[in-house]
Amino acid sequence: MKKATLILLTVLCLSLGLAEISKAQEYVLTLNLMIAPIHNRWKSAIKPWVDEIEKRSNGRIKIEPYFAEALSKQADVIDSVRTGVADLGESHFSVGIGRFPFHEQLLNNVLPSNCLTDPAAIMRGMQAAFPEQAGRDYAGTKLLFTEALSLGMVIGTRDKPVTSLADLQGLKLGITGGGVRLERAQALGASVVGVTSPDLYMSLEKGVMDGAVVDFELMISRRLGDLIKHITLVNMGSTVFYCVMNPDAYNRLPDELKKVIDDVSGEFAQKLFTGFWDGMEFTSLEKWQKEMGGQLHVLSAEDYAKVDAIAAKPTSDWVTFMNSKGLPGEAMLQKFRELEKQHTVPWLDSKLMNYVKK
Repeated sequence: MKKATLILLTVLCLSLGLAEISKAQEYVLTLNLMIAPIHNRWKSAIKPWVDEIEKRSNGRIKIEPYFAEALSKQADVIDSVRTGVADLGESHFSVGIGRFPFHEQLLNNVLPSNCLTDPAAIMRGMQAAFPEQAGRDYAGTKLLFTEALSLGMVIGTRDKPVTSLADLQGLKLGITGGGVRLERAQALGASVVGVTSPDLYMSLEKGVMDGAVVDFELMISRRLGDLIKHITLVNMGSTVFYCVMNPDAYNRLPDELKKVIDDVSGEFAQKLFTGFWDGMEFTSLEKWQKEMGGQLHVLSAEDYAKVDAIAAKPTSDWVTFMNSKGLPGEAMLQKFRELEKQHTVPWLDSKLMNYVKK
């Protein structure tokens, strides 16, 4: 009897010990990044998100970042997560026309007269309205969150300020990528020069182009503000970023750690990344003006109305392209316009008017 009791106690202790070991098990997740560790998005947004996951999991989840395309090329980040090369991946959808049709061009359809106040909320609304269609872009992964550039891409010029629609005629504008943004610039009368992001500075310096479609952060991070002295608030669109996770890596986690991933990728990530984009754009704008002599310009209300009307043709072409990809282009545009009214404000009514020289 004593021997049986001893055996039973031994088994029970071993079981409890194994349970404790299991409970305390650590999980190391790899994170595929296209950016370097000095990049603002890593230091001020992604790393705080990683740190919060490690904190809420009591150190049981460790995330190892792999920087500067160490695990895959930028265009293949989602594939690397889908195939298990990486457990997590963060990048953007603008890696080639037609690769991620739902997300890649959507925010480029914002009316030129509007400032994007919460573009990520527009994307969440579109994903909720069209879950099946949006899901095709990240099929085989678990979408954790999307983020997007605040305010929007605008028109920057070296020497000649653009203060009217007429000033855009024949202007040589450098544009990265294609699609709606490029077609919009052409429709507005600009002469488009295709250029990659790393070549922007040199092309401006050599006078290959008069200006470029930029955002305020680029004035500082790539020192474009040394050359671009004028920016006109004409919205040319925005870039959508994503963070995805390998489903098998997620399913291997116990329920309490899955909840940590879900919680930190929900409202916490939304506030974190929205604050990051807003703060970075406005901080860069102020630095560009104060330290580099940059000047901000707007169009008249009449010209903004004309620009909005001109932009309708590239957007119509986008609807046709969506339909060709089996997506409901007309319904998507209608929903987009509804969300745009909620999460944009006209430039002439925005707080950026505080930075326009009276």
